[in-house]
Amino acid sequence: MSPAMAPRQSRSRSPLAPAAVLAALLAAIVCGLLHSAGQDPGHMHAQTQPQPQPQPQPSLWASKKNPLNTYFAKLAWAWTTALFVAALPMRASPRSLSLSLPLPTAARALASYALATLYWVLMTQWFFGPSLFDRVFVLTGGACQHGSSADADSMLLPAASLNACRAAGGWWSGGHDVSGHCFLLLHSALFLTEEVLGPLLFARQHTAAQPTSSGSSSSSSDAMRAARRARLGVVAATLALVALWTAMLFSTAAYFHGAREVASGAALGIAYWAAAYRVRLQ
Repeated sequence: MSPAMAPRQSRSRSPLAPAAVLAALLAAIVCGLLHSAGQDPGHMHAQTQPQPQPQPQPSLWASKKNPLNTYFAKLAWAWTTALFVAALPMRASPRSLSLSLPLPTAARALASYALATLYWVLMTQWFFGPSLFDRVFVLTGGACQHGSSADADSMLLPAASLNACRAAGGWWSGGHDVSGHCFLLLHSALFLTEEVLGPLLFARQHTAAQPTSSGSSSSSSDAMRAARRARLGVVAATLALVALWTAMLFSTAAYFHGAREVASGAALGIAYWAAAYRVRLQ
């Protein structure tokens, strides 16, 4: 490799893009926390606890029924999976949409997805019973309560997980409630940055760097243009989704969790990315 080529290839795999995405996500969280600091202290958890009297109608961003929250935040890992699968065949060759991935490339990509999915499952869905988040909540004094917090007849229900508590008609009370939204949105956005944006943008640079031979057929040129358009579509969809999740992180920090809950969720969301990509690359 010539010395002139080395800096160019180094820039194509620069960690600047993931760092920029992380900075934007964290900035949204900080802005949300600053916004919540100027609100009524009781407003932050207005959506999580029963109220003894009618409350003003919350804004769209302060409502858990916000369709963006329902379909794009809570289902973040489903969207992550869809974009990862869509991008996978485009890693086969920068110049085609061939589905024949080299075995090492396919194995590395699928292993990365499997490990990231396992991390999400253990944290939020199941860890030999209740998830790690649910276990943390219970171990820090949390319980499932039925009735208003001001109601003397309110009782504690035997529920070891948030879903079981909701199924019983109760709500989490006390304990440290790690922000699942902060965790999931950061985890998903950073994974897509590394496994979708990184490979596809690198493929785009590689394609642009290779001139088309004058004798290439028209059909080959058309196929290359179609490949570039498809790649651009996946990149655009990923960027749009990450931008939406950035706004949802602001909403979560501003209206639904305290600073410690947001911080713990964010730290765990970043932890996998740091261990799997930053530490490994070092």
